[in-house]
Amino acid sequence: MKLEKIKRILENYNIDDVIKCQKMPHGFANRNYKLTTSKSNYLFRINVQQDLNSIKYEMRVLDELKKIDFPAAYPIVRKDGKYITEIDAENVIIYNFVKGEIPKTNMQIVKEIAIAAAKLNSLPNWQQFERKNAINIGNCLDLIRKFDSAKHKYQKIFEYFIEQTEFLKKNIQSSVPRGLIHADIFPDNTIFNGDKLAAIIDFEDVCTDDLIFEIGMAINGFCFINNEFNNILLKVFISNYNKIRPISKIELDLLPIYIQWTAHGMVSWHLQRLMERKDDRQLARTIELMKRVKRIREISKLELL
Repeated sequence: MKLEKIKRILENYNIDDVIKCQKMPHGFANRNYKLTTSKSNYLFRINVQQDLNSIKYEMRVLDELKKIDFPAAYPIVRKDGKYITEIDAENVIIYNFVKGEIPKTNMQIVKEIAIAAAKLNSLPNWQQFERKNAINIGNCLDLIRKFDSAKHKYQKIFEYFIEQTEFLKKNIQSSVPRGLIHADIFPDNTIFNGDKLAAIIDFEDVCTDDLIFEIGMAINGFCFINNEFNNILLKVFISNYNKIRPISKIELDLLPIYIQWTAHGMVSWHLQRLMERKDDRQLARTIELMKRVKRIREISKLELL
């Protein structure tokens, strides 16, 4: 985005003139820039995938999380009291820039993530934020129906995806605790100062769902090293999450399924885009996640815990 356009957007905010605009390199979704002004730094996010109602929902959730001092990057309010700037068919949000780095997983990092996830999942009035998870079996089945007409076809991946979707469809349970979840707690969506969590970011997928979904996703994000499952890190996660929100027996029994399910959901996200446009980075990530799912499917609960 050109600096002139950014300055035009900033006229809606009480933000000083921009000295520097730097594109942020990581992530598969959205376009993010670091804005440096004479007084402070900001994160300038152009929402690529979310519609306006989804963005408004995300802002409502962040307002609620701010009340409990949850570690997150919070949006800057415009002069008119709104958060969203609509310009040239794009929706822009400006956030406080949280200093820190994407972490490399270790036991202390996992402890911090587990405690934060449990706090989020314990939000008492979560029912007011009822929204379906974008990762769901229905969407996986819809994706399968598009395989024949896909612009780019990946036959072996398609065969795997069909079989794994059917397996998960039979094994995912509905009688587990529900609540508010971030739905994508991964290293790329966290900022750490050393081993201390500064913020969980990118709440665009926040929704209500089975809380074990959040646990499975966070385990995928922080309990694998070089795509290999790490039992020690898993135990650290479970023990620290339990300190805030005790995990029920049925959730523990379903843990291997939900680790697979969340990884499979990520496969569906990447695969949908690969069918439209070839991308070596997304293809490599898809294959990596498939290998992970196959390995977890071979592991019993006793081996896992």
